[in-house]
Amino acid sequence: MAPISSISVSMSMKLVLQLLLAFALMPVGAALGATVTPHRAFYEMQLGKADQNSNVQAVIGRSAFTLGRDCSGWQSNEDYIIEFEGKEGDTNRIISRFKSWESNAGDKYSFEISEQSSFQAKKDFNGYANVTSEAGNAFFSVSDNTPMKLPVDTYFPMRHLNAIIDGAEQGKTILAASVFTGADPDDALLATNTVIGSWKIEAPAARLGEFGRKGYWPVQIAYFKPAAKAAEPEYEINYSMQPNGVVRRYVIDYGDFTIIAELMRLEALTEPNCP
Repeated sequence: MAPISSISVSMSMKLVLQLLLAFALMPVGAALGATVTPHRAFYEMQLGKADQNSNVQAVIGRSAFTLGRDCSGWQSNEDYIIEFEGKEGDTNRIISRFKSWESNAGDKYSFEISEQSSFQAKKDFNGYANVTSEAGNAFFSVSDNTPMKLPVDTYFPMRHLNAIIDGAEQGKTILAASVFTGADPDDALLATNTVIGSWKIEAPAARLGEFGRKGYWPVQIAYFKPAAKAAEPEYEINYSMQPNGVVRRYVIDYGDFTIIAELMRLEALTEPNCP
């Protein structure tokens, strides 16, 4: 797998948070008897494992994000800061803010990104996309007015998660989909392979409080460039997902090193009163 880049780090973090948003706002399997409630979550990140030759030898970071909704769709607001220490002791930092919104029907999507790092110029741009049964288009403020063409079967994050949850309820274990998440034009559209594991019984940590459940679904998603021919993905993300939408932990696997994020604190949010 290629060495990690600033784009792959920021993209994978946005994918994590969009997946959390989708799980946190979808009604999950009646068989588990749970209704998912919007919430605000705080995670701490650290290095999991690293190969001896990996460019990354230490990681520390934090993320905070709000998962909410309005009467016409779902929205997320996320902030994170993450630092990487290299083999030579050099340190790089990324500070990012990401906002997104997706319509209830899953056919419209918008996003805003503000990001700065110790090794790249500041990014500050937005965009939107839509899909129909005949075509899909995405527009970016950092490019000209020519839209990016999207496959007609493109999923936005909420629709993607709806398909994953439906698959889990039906006993399916594999889902392949093109997913548009919103990012730099070269990284906004990705091909994904999802593996849905069987329900795993495990008592919750005390810090989960009223949010704790008796187990979770292991969900693994591999992300590829749309035209990639290599068997290995750009990266994989593994989630320990409770039926109420709370992610106990997630692991981002870049091949030569992993990042582990542990849930530290949760806050409940209310839903709007819609007609």
